[in-house]
Amino acid sequence: MSRSRRSRARSRAHAAHVPLWRRVGSVRLRALFALGVVGVLGATGTTFAAWTDSVPVTGTTFTAGTIDLKVQGQDSVAAYTDLNLATMVPGNTMAGVLTVKNAGTAPLKYTATTTAGNADGKGLGAALTVKVTGAAAVTGAAPSATCGGTALAGTGTTFGGGLVGTGRLVAAGASETLCVQVTLPATAASSLQGATTSVAFAFTATSDVT
Repeated sequence: MSRSRRSRARSRAHAAHVPLWRRVGSVRLRALFALGVVGVLGATGTTFAAWTDSVPVTGTTFTAGTIDLKVQGQDSVAAYTDLNLATMVPGNTMAGVLTVKNAGTAPLKYTATTTAGNADGKGLGAALTVKVTGAAAVTGAAPSATCGGTALAGTGTTFGGGLVGTGRLVAAGASETLCVQVTLPATAASSLQGATTSVAFAFTATSDVT
């Protein structure tokens, strides 16, 4: 056998013992072989486990609060006569206390308005002056009953509009007093003699305490 043939024979024998992936020179083909190995591992059920954990949180409950405005302990006051004065003359004053309560479970703010009737056309309601304080009791007696203390901020000075124009905060279960003092000015016109007016109060509450 010639030397050339012997060399080729040795090369073929050596190649037979070299792994296939070493004989593949293409990087792309080597990558495909590697993917094949991964696929085989997956097909045989080989997996990698990860530990997990969880935490349940329960027991959260929401309950709606309530606001329950009461005046003189009632939802409707049909006969409030503390301010009545039948023989009022210029310079007289009359006063009465209103207790405002929040019987609910949430805080509230309240306001109050008044209307003054003028059935006889004489305008007595518009002539009266008003003062609202936080006094718990009236000082003196008719026709000189007054409310102690200074006027509360945001309260009116006449009937026929806002008596408590700025909302007043009352906590759940709490109450406060409003002392209302009404005066017929010393300068009242003679045309008011014999005049009559009926005054109505309207209290309104809201849960918006901002």
